Amino acid sequence: MVNKMIFLLSLVVLLFTNELLSQDKKNELFAQLRKRYGNMNSLEAKFVGIEPISGITGTLKAMRSGKYILDLNDRKIICDGHTVWNYHPTRKNVTINEIKSRPSSSLDIVLFNFLYNYQPKDFHDFSIGNISHHGLELIPKNGKSALGIKSLTIYVKKGSSEIRRISAVDGNQKQVWDLEALKINGGITDANFTFIPPKDAEIIDLR
Repeated sequence: MVNKMIFLLSLVVLLFTNELLSQDKKNELFAQLRKRYGNMNSLEAKFVGIEPISGITGTLKAMRSGKYILDLNDRKIICDGHTVWNYHPTRKNVTINEIKSRPSSSLDIVLFNFLYNYQPKDFHDFSIGNISHHGLELIPKNGKSALGIKSLTIYVKKGSSEIRRISAVDGNQKQVWDLEALKINGGITDANFTFIPPKDAEIIDLR
């Protein structure tokens, strides 16, 4: 009877210790991410889609001010903070829209403020290929999600704070993107976000 009690008590202590270690790792990784990415004003990323559709590749350039260039397989989307151009090279057309008011949740808000709008929930180890990574699950503060993202998991290479994968749960859909390159606070300027449609492109102006 005594041996059983000692075993049960030891098990409780072990579980409690593991929980404390997990909490420490979670908070430590979150602090590292905030230190590295919390004050970024611009970013450049090369990404590959994993879920729900694999094989989608693209690049993203963005600034905290709301300007971005999203270059995908079949289109290029440019926003200068006021106007959005959606250019389809194969269709030879450009759709133009005006941003009349800045939304409460936008691309730049998610990218540049997620470390302040979301808080850590869980920590786990994960392998991408043969490389070990740490996974940090984030959930919205006060239940207020940006762009409907209810859960955001950031995967960093073990022993670093370099983000290599992002997994986002939007409603019932899960989106997973691998980052092949991520550069912050580089030489991006406002001039990068101007767009002049090609002469042979059809203009669809919705402003």
